[in-house]
Amino acid sequence: MEIRPVKIKDIEKVRELEISCIREYFAQTLENKWDDLPQDWKDNLGASSRNHFKAYLDSGLSLVAEEDGEIVGFIFAQMLHHIFDEDNVVWIENMGVHPYFRRNAIGYKLLRECARKGREMGATVVHSMIQEDNAPSILLHKKLGFFMDRREVALLDLRDEKLRL
Repeated sequence: MEIRPVKIKDIEKVRELEISCIREYFAQTLENKWDDLPQDWKDNLGASSRNHFKAYLDSGLSLVAEEDGEIVGFIFAQMLHHIFDEDNVVWIENMGVHPYFRRNAIGYKLLRECARKGREMGATVVHSMIQEDNAPSILLHKKLGFFMDRREVALLDLRDEKLRL
């Protein structure tokens, strides 16, 4: 498996996987059926949407996990400046792994590589939103050393000298 920067040629496959992950989440949390949601609303969901993809593509922090030519995981992140009293913050918008490939450390590798790249680019903190009922995501973030704030925000201090990325 290869962890690499997302490329323009990945848009269709990564969009399909991101929407699949979003639909999975909505099936567990929303009373509305996916098909009942307005199409323009669904079209704008996620970092891979037409309106958002370029910013994540250009960030250098958005990555995919590829296995035998198939995209099996993704993380969309970008650098934000002068936020939370920090000059450079890695903002993780979304991440997901194909259900068949979960529990194989793909999410861990994506998150670790994103944090590592962010630190190389001068980030001091990684910020990731987590749904409070998403126990696997909470455990994943804690495994990497993230601090959980109110169980919906995970923060990683990249200045921590004990941090192993």
